[in-house]
Amino acid sequence: MRKFIGCALMPHPPIMIPEIGKDELNKIQATVDAAEQVAKTVKEYNPQTIIVITPHGPVFDDAASISVHPRLKGNMADFGVPEVSVGFETDGLLVRHILKQAQRLGINLIELTDDIAKTYRIPLVLDHGAIVPLYYLHKAGFKGQLVHLSMGMVPYEEMYTFGKAVQAAVKIVDKRVLVLASGDLSHRLTPDAPAGYSPRAKEFDQQIIEALKTLNIKALLNMDRTLIEEAGECGLRPICFLMGALGGLAVSSQILSYEGPFGVGYAVGLFLNRDILKGGESSE
Repeated sequence: MRKFIGCALMPHPPIMIPEIGKDELNKIQATVDAAEQVAKTVKEYNPQTIIVITPHGPVFDDAASISVHPRLKGNMADFGVPEVSVGFETDGLLVRHILKQAQRLGINLIELTDDIAKTYRIPLVLDHGAIVPLYYLHKAGFKGQLVHLSMGMVPYEEMYTFGKAVQAAVKIVDKRVLVLASGDLSHRLTPDAPAGYSPRAKEFDQQIIEALKTLNIKALLNMDRTLIEEAGECGLRPICFLMGALGGLAVSSQILSYEGPFGVGYAVGLFLNRDILKGGESSE
């Protein structure tokens, strides 16, 4: 696993993109600065492929999904700036190995083929949950391939196991890969929050941050389900997936920022594989 770079956690508020945020960008400056730091650090390891998992792609009740279209692109037209766009080739080899490993571990994973997309009326484009963090990686110079995953509304344990399947697939292909988990924390931190207010929202975010600092998957899987419901979050399943992708590895864990000025918790974290920190794989 010396080529596996590790994982990053990034939020996805459209306001993070300067063309959208404009004068409001300074209200989440800590998040922007941390995202830029992640992008700069990751670029130093010269990733060949980024695997991004998002809560805003096609979300099925009983399965995660994986995009198999040979080229994926998306823009922020829904937020008034169609000129902000990103596009990447799909890493077809890694997609095939992820499908095999998911099947091996009993994960229900749907291939988003053209036929499936037509059946469910799913647009085969990158969603904003993927575009916002990828914007920063692209800006830093990433021009490699992509694997686009969407979480399913499946048990948290299954998302963790899905992460382990992805780790196994990365090991087989032996490429420099970063796993990027896109997710916001509680959406109910303040009285004017978009999903309403909960006095327990901050408690949820604090528990997530502490679990991430120590990569404590048991703490996440044992979280009070009422607390999770109160938080109105979208990031817990991608974070459980991230934990699975890191499972068993020696990892350098950093929470680079956390803030919630608009009532939604934004955390940025970087979790680097210690083997690649020692090994200088980025020069290959």
